[in-house]
Amino acid sequence: MKYKRQTCRMAALTIVLGLIGPTARLMAATPVVVSPQQLVAKVQTFGATYGEFSARWWQWLLSIPAAINPNLDATGANCAQGQTDNEDDVWFLSGTFGGSATRTCTIPAGKPIFFPLINVVAFKPTSGETLLDLRRQAAAFINTVSALECTIDNIALTNLSAFRVHSPSFSVNPPPGGLLPTSATDPMVSDGYWLLLSPLPAGQHLIRIHAETSGGFMVNVIYALTVAP
Repeated sequence: MKYKRQTCRMAALTIVLGLIGPTARLMAATPVVVSPQQLVAKVQTFGATYGEFSARWWQWLLSIPAAINPNLDATGANCAQGQTDNEDDVWFLSGTFGGSATRTCTIPAGKPIFFPLINVVAFKPTSGETLLDLRRQAAAFINTVSALECTIDNIALTNLSAFRVHSPSFSVNPPPGGLLPTSATDPMVSDGYWLLLSPLPAGQHLIRIHAETSGGFMVNVIYALTVAP
C-alpha cells in the first residue's frame, strides 16, 4: 500500500495481494474465480457486484485501527479483524504497504473470498473537483501497473489483467488511530484489479504474488492459508 498527496488533497492507498486461480481448468479441486461479467448474473448468489464488493472491502479495511489492521500485520495474526461484522458472506484478504510479507491465516470453509491484486483509493476533492476527477487520479496510478504475477500451490495463474474494476462512490468512518484522518471520509472511489473466488476446499494452500508499477512500487507476498473443515 502506498500513500500519495497532491494539491487536490487526493490520498492514495495501494494494496497488493495475490490470489487464487482465474480459471476453472487448472484442476478439479481449484475454486472458480467469478469474473465481473459472470457476477452480473449471479449477484443474488454473492450479494453484490464486483464494484460494490471493492467499495465494501475499502470500508472494511479503513474501519480497523492501525494497531490491529490486517494490512500492517507481518504474521497474519490479524487476518480475522472485522470479518464477523462484514455485511457480506465473503472473506476479505488484505495486502501490504509495499515490500515483502509472509502470513499464516486460517479462514472458515464455505466462504467466497474477495481481494485485490493491486488497487488504489482516491478521495477528498477540492471544491472545483468532481468524482470524475477522482476517478482519473485513481486510474493514473493503476495505469502504471507493469507486472502482475500469482501462483497457488505452485500453479501460475494467467489473465489477471482482465479483472480491473472501478467502484461506485462510497464513504467510510475511520476509527481513532486508523489509517486515515477522521475527516477524510467522503466521497471515495477505487480502481484496481480484484478477484472473487468461490470457496476454497478445506486444507492447506500456498499463495505467492508479485506486482510492480513502472514507478518502482513493488510487493512480494506469501500467504499460507488453512481452510478449516
